[in-house]
Amino acid sequence: MNFTQSSKPLILVHKAMEVSQQTSLVNIMLSPQFYISKQEELPVKYLYQAKKLAPSILEELLDEDKNYRFHVFKRANAWVFIAYDLESIEQFLLSKGIYASNVSQMFFAQDYVDDFTKPVLLESGELLTTMHDTVVLLPKMLVDTSRYYAPFDSQIQLKEGVSFSLNSGSLLGQKESVLLTLLFVSFSIILGIEGLGYKSVVSTMNEEVATVLNEYPSLQSQYARDNIAKKYQKIDSIERHKRELLKSLSMLVISDVKIESLDLDSKKFVAVFSSQTPRTLLKISSLAKKQEYKVSSLGDEKLIKVEGSL
Repeated sequence: MNFTQSSKPLILVHKAMEVSQQTSLVNIMLSPQFYISKQEELPVKYLYQAKKLAPSILEELLDEDKNYRFHVFKRANAWVFIAYDLESIEQFLLSKGIYASNVSQMFFAQDYVDDFTKPVLLESGELLTTMHDTVVLLPKMLVDTSRYYAPFDSQIQLKEGVSFSLNSGSLLGQKESVLLTLLFVSFSIILGIEGLGYKSVVSTMNEEVATVLNEYPSLQSQYARDNIAKKYQKIDSIERHKRELLKSLSMLVISDVKIESLDLDSKKFVAVFSSQTPRTLLKISSLAKKQEYKVSSLGDEKLIKVEGSL
């Protein structure tokens, strides 16, 4: 099953595109006009290692006055490095009636070289096509007007992209976002199951209390009812604290971060986070301390422990 495939409309973004007043969530695919790309064969095995090299690999191609972000993916035996200026992309989208808040995922045409082997004719009369394993834009002077060119396939099978809404503070990709979503959905299901169990217990207790009150009317005083209510409220309070805790911990899950373990009971929690990037662990530590959690090292520079009270 392909979790990254989306039912949201896919819009090809190029400088001659028509104005598109969008009020619902969309995905966008950037033409080469909005990014810089370079392909290199490197002795690098992992994605996080390749991401660290992106600024130096693309350095000679970048403008000094722009604030670039980087996207990296593997193609065959080579790494593909992409640099893009998010601010200028947002400004252009706004000029075409698309607010940044309405963009879910961002994709790059370079990741779809096989889908552009048949040239796509744009509104400007230019062609978007693949040449020498690179998606390029050909000027309209090279277009044969007597030929038929394929339209852009908005139903293209999507790969991993960049979560547009998370882009301002993270390199988190679509796959990571989906996995994190599944993780917290699992937490919600577990808590829901526990909640149903508590609901059943409370229901049984209520029936027993009603029976006792019928047999002993004196217990129906306000004082007695308040004491009974407090017992049941305690259960709900514990569950509410657990839900708030999960929301709080979700704020610590940023790029290149895994939750190695999570132990919690009615009084406290202990979570172990891991990251390949020391700077990321420092950021998690800072966020955790702001929420008044205790942070400690586990003797491994890739692991930290966060604990606190419910």
